[in-house]
Amino acid sequence: MPPVTVETQGAAPKTKKKVSKKKASTAAASVPSQQPAVAPEKPAGIPRASDGTANGPVEGYVAQNTATGIKTNAPLKEIPQSISVVGTEQMRDQGVQSVSEALRYVPGVVAESFGMDSRTDGQFIRGSKPASFLDGLRSNYNEFWYGYRQETYFRERIEVLRGPASVLYGQAPVGGIINAVSKRPTGETGGEISFEYGTFDFKQMKFDTSGLVTTDGKWSYRVAGVGRVADTQVDFVEDDRFAIQPGITWKPDSDTTITLLGEFQRDRTAPTQFNLPRIGTLYPNPKGRYIPRSRNVGMPNDFYNTDVAAGTLLVEHQFNAWLKINHASRYSDVHNEYDAHYNTDWNWMFDFGRAREAVALRAHDAAVNDARTFNQDTNVEAKFATGALSHQVLAGIDYANFNAKRGYTSRIVGDPWTFNLYNPDYSINAEVTNTLICGSNADDLVRCRDKQEMTQTGIYLQDQMRIGNWIGVVGVRKDWVDNYTVVSNRNGYGQTAGKLEQLEKKKDDAVTYRAGLMYEFAFGLTPYISYGESFVPLPGTWSPANGGKGFDPQTGRMYEAGFKFQPKGSNFAINGSVFDIAENGRLVGDPRSTLYQRQLGDVSIKGFEIEATGQLTQNLKVMGGYSYTQAEYDETSGVHVRGTQIESMPKHLASLWGVWEFDQPALKGWSVGGGARYIGSSWDESHKYEVPSVTLYDAMIAYENENWRWQITGRNLEDKYYVTTCLARGDCWLGASRTIITGITYKY
Repeated sequence: MPPVTVETQGAAPKTKKKVSKKKASTAAASVPSQQPAVAPEKPAGIPRASDGTANGPVEGYVAQNTATGIKTNAPLKEIPQSISVVGTEQMRDQGVQSVSEALRYVPGVVAESFGMDSRTDGQFIRGSKPASFLDGLRSNYNEFWYGYRQETYFRERIEVLRGPASVLYGQAPVGGIINAVSKRPTGETGGEISFEYGTFDFKQMKFDTSGLVTTDGKWSYRVAGVGRVADTQVDFVEDDRFAIQPGITWKPDSDTTITLLGEFQRDRTAPTQFNLPRIGTLYPNPKGRYIPRSRNVGMPNDFYNTDVAAGTLLVEHQFNAWLKINHASRYSDVHNEYDAHYNTDWNWMFDFGRAREAVALRAHDAAVNDARTFNQDTNVEAKFATGALSHQVLAGIDYANFNAKRGYTSRIVGDPWTFNLYNPDYSINAEVTNTLICGSNADDLVRCRDKQEMTQTGIYLQDQMRIGNWIGVVGVRKDWVDNYTVVSNRNGYGQTAGKLEQLEKKKDDAVTYRAGLMYEFAFGLTPYISYGESFVPLPGTWSPANGGKGFDPQTGRMYEAGFKFQPKGSNFAINGSVFDIAENGRLVGDPRSTLYQRQLGDVSIKGFEIEATGQLTQNLKVMGGYSYTQAEYDETSGVHVRGTQIESMPKHLASLWGVWEFDQPALKGWSVGGGARYIGSSWDESHKYEVPSVTLYDAMIAYENENWRWQITGRNLEDKYYVTTCLARGDCWLGASRTIITGITYKY
């Protein structure tokens, strides 16, 4: 094979990098770093290398490389698909506290589709619900029962890949995926500690420290931690978290890097979403009143508690100048317990003039959920040339095993219509059972139980090619899936509660393809066209509406054309795309119960997006975007009407954020920023009820010197009362209220 230059994660850059504003430690200057070294100017806690790797920090707002779109360390401008990268600097400036908040300014993404949620991060990308990944491995298979909210302080970057990605990831919906990248040991010494206080008695302490374990630089560590005690905008609901992420890296030589990351998280909260009726949220009640955002429709002692323990192994070895192997594997254990009340009176409360407009019928659910997941991905990367055509071939095999069980009970509580939504009395009707759905009481979590297991094995092959200014990507994948579910029958469907029913063991397989072509102009413009397919098996899904059988896998395809433009030597980029997506087998809610879903036929999604990000001037960094998404049902089924826009997905989304850094002597170190987010109107799935559009404003002020940073951020500054989504069955969800958080950070 001819010699080929290969950039490894541990290799020092051969060209001079842009001088960083951050100061590296003196002790680490003579030690090989996992990431490229950067000339210092001032300390910034954990040293931030310039963005020469796919997993390293993002310099400013513009990432140069990523591994999410193509699973190799590739420049974003050489990937024929839409990708947005949110780095730690942007998350810091915007005061981000969750993955959903990190994606508020990303075009094509509805970041909080069901409002402020203390249980999970919920988004829509191009009219489809994305899959969540962490370090390239799927992290979430069912967000409400077996998932958890990732801690953004533990992440170096959060990347949004729009469109199908099944060739590389297997279980990847047609709308896209969200891949979070963990902070890793840097091989350098530094750290920071922060204290924050904010609205709803928000109190949080964070720390991030990194250094060398041995003087020869072969062993390094990094530990990040978060402790939070806070209330929320909903009465009686806390949002407490204690989490730690330790990491250690071993570099026995310049060609090998082995990193082990742990993650331990303890969340103590309760639901903040209660399926509120349209009357009192979307429309005022007959007395002109709206249900307060602070209203807890549950009980003061409701809870939703989650414990997470996970370990990730990352291995990279460079055999020679043209051959490299990568391995990633993770084992995670997610334990969740909840006991909560919510409004279930959708079908009675959405008409004007009803005498019961102020009261609700509530349900009481309790559950214990356990999910254990093991997944791994091993691939070999080879660089070579065949004549004038250069190749970067990736061949890999991945495996995932998802094993979950839950025991639960669900019942209607209280005398009908006794809970007043405007003047609640929490001392009544908490323990009276009217209609038994499953189980005999809140402690009977064995009688109704599910067991779910899914295993998936996939092999994939991809070739990145270049000849002159032409860049091409082709890929193919084969998946095999075993899907097995055991469920208890539920009352309310003519069945006997508690009787176990073993569903057939489903075996699915699929072949998916991707292809893309780009042309790189000398002045920084790279137009492209691409095609991709998706395949998503559905573990443990079951519904009486489906005849008691498991659902078929979801499939899809996308055509996309676009451009990527970054002038040579600049830290500013503009990306745009148009797309045509078709999806088959979408799951939708069963109007009879929140416990079940139904499977529809085809969905069509078309639209375009444009995004501008980076350093516009020496003092001004900006990010802005606009997306138009026409996402429609292709058939009429139940309340879903052919040709109507998919619920929760506005056709129009727009945002603009900017930060000005002062350089005048009297104001040096100060910065101010602000942004606006426009969320267009949307409809319920029957296209009868319109959710109005809303524009929300955010802002920040910060002061920073060598060792200190003070910042205050505000979100939804006007404290607008707005609805995020309404469904045809009659319930709606409210958006987040005004939140102001200030904090001080010491860097060393």
